[in-house]
Amino acid sequence: MQLKVKIKLDKNLTLPISYNSIIQGIIYHSATKIDKNFTSNLHDKGLGLKTDTINFKYFSFSKIFGKYEINDKKITFFDEIRFEIRSIDPYFIHLVYEGMNKYGISFGERTLKPDLKLENKIITSNSITIKMISPIIAIKKDDNKKEFINPMTNEFIPYLENNYSYKYQNYYNNEGKDIDIDIIDVTYRDKCVTSFKGIIMTGWYGIYHLEGSPESLTFLYNTGLGGKNSQGFGLFDIIEE
Repeated sequence: MQLKVKIKLDKNLTLPISYNSIIQGIIYHSATKIDKNFTSNLHDKGLGLKTDTINFKYFSFSKIFGKYEINDKKITFFDEIRFEIRSIDPYFIHLVYEGMNKYGISFGERTLKPDLKLENKIITSNSITIKMISPIIAIKKDDNKKEFINPMTNEFIPYLENNYSYKYQNYYNNEGKDIDIDIIDVTYRDKCVTSFKGIIMTGWYGIYHLEGSPESLTFLYNTGLGGKNSQGFGLFDIIEE
């Protein structure tokens, strides 16, 4: 399920250029206002099967869209902003919706009233072409060290396909069906270096082709590709279905 958020600004809104943690905090805060126990459990343990090594939240969000300018590592938005939140769990999306609708959205001490729209996109095709609206994060762990995987290497696609399998199996307690991912158009201009709570993250935009069951593709549409989805990475739009 998806929640589309639009806010008309009465004055400019200035945020740190790496603002993902702010949006994540707004999402958790909005849901907590309605159901504290559920949101606390989601934050601490994730959804699906609980293990010592897997803690998937099963939601993601886009970057903020709107007119802006960047100065001194800050981004200033004008007139109107838009962003989208998705989750495989409709209850969580409804919590966020109710919290934002009732209490507004707070950026620091400034509270804004959003225009909210709920949608439930169901993919019916076995093949889609997608464009990333937040960068894909792919991480390789080796001897407790983390390395971001480059899509120009042969490790990138297997990581994405395996990551999907882990998430799907953890949520539904079955392996699901395989998916195939192909890179259509990714260049070094699609590289995105940002940070989340001070941790440097390297992700990639670009255009990709996905093949799989409609259920699998709908699952990915709502949860995102790759890792760190709940930090605002891996969300895509469909450009051909």
